[in-house]
Amino acid sequence: MENYVLKENETVLYRHEVFVLPISKKRDKAIPESELWLTNLNIVICTPKKKLLRTIFETEVYSVTDVKRYDERVQVINRRNTVDIYLKDKELFLNFKKSGEAKRFSDIALRLISGESKIVRGVKRVRKAIRETDDALEINTMEIATATATIAAEVAIGVASLPSAGKRAKNIGVIADKLLNRKNKTNLEEIPALNNLEETQ
Repeated sequence: MENYVLKENETVLYRHEVFVLPISKKRDKAIPESELWLTNLNIVICTPKKKLLRTIFETEVYSVTDVKRYDERVQVINRRNTVDIYLKDKELFLNFKKSGEAKRFSDIALRLISGESKIVRGVKRVRKAIRETDDALEINTMEIATATATIAAEVAIGVASLPSAGKRAKNIGVIADKLLNRKNKTNLEEIPALNNLEETQ
């Protein structure tokens, strides 16, 4: 990239060829291939432009701090081969030759801008969805999930302890027993979670 000089505190995180699409997001043969750099500070796009008998390179630079956020989500959206980037004063639609390359770029960009890994972002989305569900339905999802898991584990222990239980059932019972930190039960009536469930019905 001839027209761009990295700053002293700037590092290249990603570099690849892309097609910068118009607002219609349609790619035709007239669109030249551009060079894309993602640095820790900027999104840099260098595009060849034909002028008279020579080709010049036009460089556009966008600060990563100008990428919009909505509802805690960075507006870098991966759509198969295309990545949509919504900036404060412009939209960029970058078309990659392979969907895997588009995903790689968007993952690096999201981590850079949000400061969080893909796993952390996913966990936060799940937690938010649970909170919104709890508020809307006036329930406590985590308590329900914990109670359900406890009942399932205790039932597995009870079934595994029966004389007719097969090897798999016994193995499941041993695992469940370790999870619950208690000894195998030989009588389903001794399982408190099941008794409590019957009383509430």
